[in-house]
Amino acid sequence: MTLGVLLIILAAWSAAWILEAILLQDMLPGILLSVGIWMIALAGLKASRSGVSDSNAFSTFGWGMLILVLGGSWWLSNSGMPMEMTLVFVLLLLGLLAIVTALRTTMSRKE
Repeated sequence: MTLGVLLIILAAWSAAWILEAILLQDMLPGILLSVGIWMIALAGLKASRSGVSDSNAFSTFGWGMLILVLGGSWWLSNSGMPMEMTLVFVLLLLGLLAIVTALRTTMSRKE
């Protein structure tokens, strides 16, 4: 399923570039953004299945967030945002992962 989603993402961003809706320099960051969003959605799917371990879903979520932040920072950098603002996004990522980890730990103790 992930391969199919990846092919659709590549086709959509390639079409946007061919139709001159985006610049070539924005294509790879856009692909990273889309893959990050897919990985976060995939983590939600994994977490909802009873046969998949919680750590597997959490790992997928963490990687999805990382890829999303990298793609988003790169996209905004191409749009004129100073590269120093990437630090803000990395700190935001670390904060979100810390909150999710704390919630995950709290929820597993209650069960």
